[in-house]
Amino acid sequence: MAESVVMAFDLGGTDIKAARVTKDGVVRGFRRLPSHALEGEDALFAAVRAAADQLGGPMGPAIAGFGCPGAIDPRTGQLRAQTPHVALPADYPLLARLERALGVRVALDNDANMAALAEHRVGAARGARVSLTVTIGTGVGCGIVIEDRIFRGAHGGAGEIGHMPLGADGPACRCGVPGCAEPIASGSGIVALAREAGMQATTAREVFESGHPRAPYILERMIDGLGRMLAAATQLLDPDVIVLGGGIAQAGDRLLGPVKRSLDRYSLASHRGVRVLPAMLGEQAGAIGCGLAAWDAIASGPRRS
Repeated sequence: MAESVVMAFDLGGTDIKAARVTKDGVVRGFRRLPSHALEGEDALFAAVRAAADQLGGPMGPAIAGFGCPGAIDPRTGQLRAQTPHVALPADYPLLARLERALGVRVALDNDANMAALAEHRVGAARGARVSLTVTIGTGVGCGIVIEDRIFRGAHGGAGEIGHMPLGADGPACRCGVPGCAEPIASGSGIVALAREAGMQATTAREVFESGHPRAPYILERMIDGLGRMLAAATQLLDPDVIVLGGGIAQAGDRLLGPVKRSLDRYSLASHRGVRVLPAMLGEQAGAIGCGLAAWDAIASGPRRS
């Protein structure tokens, strides 16, 4: 008898990652296709259907998991506000539109939440009671899992730790929040600071590897900002594990050790036992989480209207 799998889709501004995922979070097929997410609704859904065709359609329960950037209302499945990563309007009925396009029930959530679920159950945070998975790339994404379940908040917007107003003195964030943490704690923020210092860097990795005399100061500011941001989240949520993923986190021990020291500096003494670990699941984390969310939806039974 063939092993049962569900379809899973992790949508990004550039790519859509699609997979078939078992109940245990094992990937039995993985594809990466252009998402055309910034080209409008028709192009995006054509890409979604193409990804489903690549997977061969449902090969188990008639359900798919789907992760998308932005705040998604857990009650209605609407994309609550515009996001720079997907060219869809605010209050867009994303869940209904996906189910129509795919012809199956869809378990929909924010992409960072899906990656966090995967790392919590089958990745770096396995065994944790409370975990945060923080993706540090162009921006800062965060998913929260408490007692094995995604914490979404009242309107699907929990986890926006990158936009906490911590009084950062770096570049202004495009979100409009004064003193937003993200411009200091993200890859794009490092690049902006480097350019202000006269460096010609185009990526955060170039700053990490640069011999420029201002590079250590820029990295120190980034690590300090990241530590403050993580400490604020730690004081609020008291996690036992923080998982760091994304391009910056690939710096390994050069980042993890200093970030842990910065986190401890800004944390209460009672909250300094949190483990900071590198993500384990790489580019498949979002798709794995989508698959696990789909299996959770099956276990929960029919959707309540």
